[in-house]
Amino acid sequence: MSPTSYAADKATRKYLAHYAETEVSLGASVRDASLPFGHGLAIPVHAEGAGILPCLATIPKGSRGRVLVVAVVNAAADAGAPVHASNAHTLEAIQEVYGHPEILSPSASLYPHPAGALLVIDRASRDFLPPRKGVGLARKIGADLLLALVDNGHLESPWLHASDADVRFPADYFEQVDHPGGANPAALLYRFRHVSGSDSRAYEAALQYEISLRYYVLGLRFAGSPYAFHSIGSTLAIHANAYAAVRGFPRREAAEDFYLLNKIAKLGGVEQLRGEALRLSSRTSSRVPFGTGAGIRRLLEAPVPALTTYDPRVFHYARSWQGALGQAADAGGSPDALAQAIEDWASRDPEVEEGRLLDVLTNIGARSRAEAALATRGPTPTRALLADYDGFRTLKLIHALRAGGLADVPLQEALEKACFIAPPRPGSSASTANWALHMEALDYRGT
Repeated sequence: MSPTSYAADKATRKYLAHYAETEVSLGASVRDASLPFGHGLAIPVHAEGAGILPCLATIPKGSRGRVLVVAVVNAAADAGAPVHASNAHTLEAIQEVYGHPEILSPSASLYPHPAGALLVIDRASRDFLPPRKGVGLARKIGADLLLALVDNGHLESPWLHASDADVRFPADYFEQVDHPGGANPAALLYRFRHVSGSDSRAYEAALQYEISLRYYVLGLRFAGSPYAFHSIGSTLAIHANAYAAVRGFPRREAAEDFYLLNKIAKLGGVEQLRGEALRLSSRTSSRVPFGTGAGIRRLLEAPVPALTTYDPRVFHYARSWQGALGQAADAGGSPDALAQAIEDWASRDPEVEEGRLLDVLTNIGARSRAEAALATRGPTPTRALLADYDGFRTLKLIHALRAGGLADVPLQEALEKACFIAPPRPGSSASTANWALHMEALDYRGT
């Protein structure tokens, strides 16, 4: 199945019939109430108050015509009173700015928007989200509805855009997906950059966190991982075919973006776009247990706000394992071939201790999994073997290495020691802001 040649296929129809959220039934009402749309964008909204309004105001017109923005205002029933009050404020603020909507259902209101239309789905004052589903389910509700509209022909672009309520969008946001550089990508990732707000300390913390994100991706790139890309929910565009094939966003309260892309990458390319960057806020957040907002909050709560990150050596180990898998597959796929490949790759890199690598691979079951796969998949290299060493298993390996003696180090130390991070030009300031610009340039080099 080619991701970029959308057709109403069995996987999509099966997904909509059996795995989609109930809001897909709104597709018929949207079709009856409005003209067709060129693009669709889904945004989860939780405890934003009137803060959603600047985000909505920056959504540009679409290169293919009218834009449908699906805002899923959400909370669990047991969320605190401040959350419910903030969500009520959101619903009131939207009506105050955009006027009286067309009511499609007790929980769905369709407003006019300068770029097209704004569909507000209220899962905050009725039909609350189940506990611990959170942002993953909210994203799924919005994206599932967009998929239904693609399927019924009311939404032209097959790219299901996902973002967040603290984003400011560039003017070329929708144009960027019209001409992806790769062949048949399954997902597209927008560039991103954190911007300063009213709190300079929060901005400094956000830049540190952004640098650490880019450091991790550059480390994976050095390791030769096919999963060397960012997993940031506000920067996604997922092709409808691929979205249906992996059964949509996981219903998780965090890391839904990571797990979705981990599955998507096995279907087709995950491509970095080349246009203007999304501007992300530098706010703290308690919405999810980890991620950018939570990371900023923890930094600000620390006595000394200094970020630590993975020891650069873990990426050397990841590279050795990635290389050993490929070599073993090429050599015929026997357990002996794998053992020889591990020895060969470890011996080439002075940062890698073969004994440590073998211990960690054994402890996490990676070696036995690879041996079993090589024994059953024949003598030729297989994509399935390398795909098994995916983004999740790479992270598991890195965490095991950390627990096995390669402890986290201060971010600045990691940047200075990592052979895969070219230093800034001589004479430039060592400020966090300059490092952020430098890492951004390294991250997007060649794209």
